[in-house]
Amino acid sequence: MRMMCALCGKEGMTQFLSLGHQPPSDAFLKKEDLEKPEITYPLDLFFCSSCTLVQLGYAVDPDILFRDYVYNTSTNNSLKANFKALVDKIISEYQLVAGDFVIDIGSNDGTLLENYLPYQIKVLGIDPSSATSLALEKGVPTLVDYFNVETAAKVCKEHGKAKIITATNVFAHVKALDSFMRGIKGLLDEKGVFISENGYVVDMIEGMQYDAIYHEHLRYYSVTALCALFARYEMEVVSVERIPSHGGSIRVYAAHKGALPVSENVATLCELEKEHGFTSLARYQTFANEVVVTKIALLDIIYTFKKKGARIAGIGAPAKGNTLLNYCKLDGTFIECLTEKSALKIGLYSPGMHIPVIDEAYLFEEQPEAALLLSWNLADELVPKIRQKGYKGVFIIPNPVPKCIE
Repeated sequence: MRMMCALCGKEGMTQFLSLGHQPPSDAFLKKEDLEKPEITYPLDLFFCSSCTLVQLGYAVDPDILFRDYVYNTSTNNSLKANFKALVDKIISEYQLVAGDFVIDIGSNDGTLLENYLPYQIKVLGIDPSSATSLALEKGVPTLVDYFNVETAAKVCKEHGKAKIITATNVFAHVKALDSFMRGIKGLLDEKGVFISENGYVVDMIEGMQYDAIYHEHLRYYSVTALCALFARYEMEVVSVERIPSHGGSIRVYAAHKGALPVSENVATLCELEKEHGFTSLARYQTFANEVVVTKIALLDIIYTFKKKGARIAGIGAPAKGNTLLNYCKLDGTFIECLTEKSALKIGLYSPGMHIPVIDEAYLFEEQPEAALLLSWNLADELVPKIRQKGYKGVFIIPNPVPKCIE
């Protein structure tokens, strides 16, 4: 069967990387589920030579991935700061006033929308996951559902069109992309702006972030591919920013075609992508080879510690960490536990490798000889904090080049 591109519809995409069959990265298990069969799905990346989109070859049922969701935005201080800065910028640049209507798609626990409330701006979150219960408890209006053309029509009828629609770290997750885009097109005000934040494929490749690949992330966007996507719906990218979230992301501003002036930064980034090879297959094939080399280097570090009888704990239990653990086949034989602050994950077991998730106090009380930092993209922030709390062992940083910090 020939792979079809989710963006342009062309057949004949080329597979360039396989991370094997893996369970969904956020499908943590209870102890009583460990003996039950665990479903895994292929985690393979494909490239479209027509529109330059990078996408997964298999899309898991969204209900499996998102209905029972154990991630809360409010636990990530970096994201909280990013969302506050984003809302402040939106209010300033687009001159929002009390009564203006804004929507956040994939609103999770309402962390982004909370920033609008002091300004008396009318907000609505749209999200199908269990995390919405926290938003509702905080008084953030939330529609517990997937966003699509039908949902958009319902919201438009009840509330009118939105001046701003945001979708942070969710736009690449959408399986029914055409319905989503038609929903945005129909719900966005004539001069409105749709703002998305997604991991940037350039940062993913250049930063050796293969652990950013998991089943929730169906597509890995470049600006070139996004320009092609919006053009299909009589919309256009009007501005782009590179931001540090999740190891390197792009914040993309899109509007109805001709509604707003187009910034020069759009053409600048498209040209950068072309110059650095991100519009051709060869760059991605090189990345695939580098992934294998990086895996081998990390395993060499892990094996060296284990030969000495060292205990190795994992720091954090992020989704990206489970991609790494499953690809490298690092189970409880090598990583005895994952230490966490999130009460939603403590007491559970990691998908695939079945490593127990325990309170981070273990690091400071038991002092394992080494600790694998799974949120390694935040190493500059996390290592000093964990040292300050009292951990004295060696940090293992798995990417982009595996290394140890004494």
